[in-house]
Amino acid sequence: MKLIFDSLDALLAELKERKVAIVRVSRAVHAESGRPAAGIPHLTCRVIVTATIDDDLWAEWRLWVGRSLAEVGERGLLLPERLRTKSDTALADVARRIDGASLQIREGLLTHDAASMDSFCL
Repeated sequence: MKLIFDSLDALLAELKERKVAIVRVSRAVHAESGRPAAGIPHLTCRVIVTATIDDDLWAEWRLWVGRSLAEVGERGLLLPERLRTKSDTALADVARRIDGASLQIREGLLTHDAASMDSFCL
């Protein structure tokens, strides 16, 4: 089961109360389905924080960073530089807040066994 938090502060308080020491932080970029502009999809970028609370329970908080048309490069779709810079800043800010709560940060993302991350580019 997953606990979803509406604020990072609430997540961090819960994790400290439950004596959780490790938090996973990841940038997730999702290509939106729907009507792309001239065949180029919109990309939505988020910072996702997850943590295992116990064997059957984990916590998650998501920060919406932004949305933009993908850029097209020689090797396919790319995250536009403006959105990459904005997400790098958001990721650093979230990491600083987690570090300030004296929790260990690891890269990655916890997800349910039945979940699919095919449309995400981490």
